[in-house]
Amino acid sequence: LTTLFSYGLLFAFGHFRDFFRRILDAGKSSNLKGYAPICLGYEDFYTRRLYLRIQDCFGRPIASAPDAWFDVVERHSNDGNKTLQRTTKTSKCLNLGSYNYLGFAAADEYCTPRVIESLKKYSASTCSARVDGGNTKLHTELEELVARFVGKPAAILFGMGYVTNSAIIPILIGKVCGEQSILFVLFFSDTCWTNVF
Repeated sequence: LTTLFSYGLLFAFGHFRDFFRRILDAGKSSNLKGYAPICLGYEDFYTRRLYLRIQDCFGRPIASAPDAWFDVVERHSNDGNKTLQRTTKTSKCLNLGSYNYLGFAAADEYCTPRVIESLKKYSASTCSARVDGGNTKLHTELEELVARFVGKPAAILFGMGYVTNSAIIPILIGKVCGEQSILFVLFFSDTCWTNVF
């Protein structure tokens, strides 16, 4: 809600500033010498009135490895954010903008040797869907462990939420007796749906 309010405020003030800019520039000649203007009023409104004010939030340069924590280079502007100048200061930030938010992709004395061992033993194909990479002993062990943990006779695990939806929903929604119908019959012992990600 706060984001929408802030965006609406920037939008309203942008139009307010454009209105007064048109009044103040009404008496000035455009001096285009027969050429059409590059931008007409609203064509670059977003860039002039919104993006330039908040562009420091995007495309921020980093000064360290993209680990769980990384250093972001601070910038400043002397011309209303039209250009941003880098400073020598950095800020330590938590990396929530990639799949490496846990920091497993960085060199680590504990994780790195174990990852290399696992890659040699199981290969990188275990990161893909089982249809592509096959089933391994690890998949079976993990499903048995999860089933025991949630107190169910069996469990099936997927590597990501999209695969879960694309593999399960077509089974639950299908044709019955030649007619399209939606099946909401789930067979669980306690009528309990448990998502484990």
